[in-house]
Amino acid sequence: MRLFEKNLDEDVAVIAELGVNHGGSLVWITEMLARLKESGVTAVKFQLFTPDLYASRSNTKRHEFLKSVFLGKSDFLHILTSASRLRIPVFATPLTHDWVQFVAENCGVIKIASGDFNFNPTVMAALESDSTVIASTGAASVDEINYFVNKAKSVRPRVKETVALLHCVAAYPPPLSQANLQAIPFLKESTNLEIGFSSHFLEDAPIYASLALGARIFEIHVTDNRERSNIRDHALSRTPQELTKIVENLNNLCESMRQEIKSIQPAELEVVNAIRKGVIYCRDLSVGHILTREDLDFARPFNPQVPSMESVLGKRLLRDVSAYTSVFLEDYSEVL
Repeated sequence: MRLFEKNLDEDVAVIAELGVNHGGSLVWITEMLARLKESGVTAVKFQLFTPDLYASRSNTKRHEFLKSVFLGKSDFLHILTSASRLRIPVFATPLTHDWVQFVAENCGVIKIASGDFNFNPTVMAALESDSTVIASTGAASVDEINYFVNKAKSVRPRVKETVALLHCVAAYPPPLSQANLQAIPFLKESTNLEIGFSSHFLEDAPIYASLALGARIFEIHVTDNRERSNIRDHALSRTPQELTKIVENLNNLCESMRQEIKSIQPAELEVVNAIRKGVIYCRDLSVGHILTREDLDFARPFNPQVPSMESVLGKRLLRDVSAYTSVFLEDYSEVL
């Protein structure tokens, strides 16, 4: 599968999830996009919605909050322009079904939130579009996941190339003991789709463990300051500086996993002789002495010119040597 020009057979895609951490500020968003570009993330994701279709007005506090962080279509088009100048892909989760077509037309990639995984209006509108679909599976049962995948296969001839699932635990944050990371190889085998990991964890360990288990798409919440308390997601987000290190680690670890057999690594070649034992003299010996087993022992480093004790037995010393020093090729000659 290719995602934002990344070949996921070889590379990872790291998505910075801004969600609504921006608080509705386009200035904040513009500054953050530049910082995220520097961090090396693959793409940045937002959440788009119509407040009246996201939360009932009966929930007054929640509804008022959503209105305060709401981004309109003109706002998001402005964001797309800023992102284009920075050459960083931007896309969105349509948290209300009326936004699906807009995201499809302007982004080419649609993210389905865990809460909408079984919400047919959003799911079908996304699957029937021409966009790549990434769906989070937080709080979804195996039956619900199978239903989603079967729906995708029924409407998309190239489902494997255009649909991905993210393992996700829909708690904010969840306890580490409930990471359920074996779901990643399970989902990969049972669906035959590209699998990723959407992290709500305060720890980085599940991110790296999920890579080892087969995840190649990573969604990580981002903020400029985890101490902010006005929006819940700030506390479980990473800063751009922290994200830079995570991206670097994921890329390096992914590269290390491309080799499927045990082999000596280039970095090991620099120390391999230093950590292995070579032949040494175990006592003071004089020029002309014929070397026997009783004259020799072993200690670091290994000298590839003297590969074994047997290779020097019976040789005549060309100079005096000291106890517990390494044997060198120039120390001896064949006995004539």
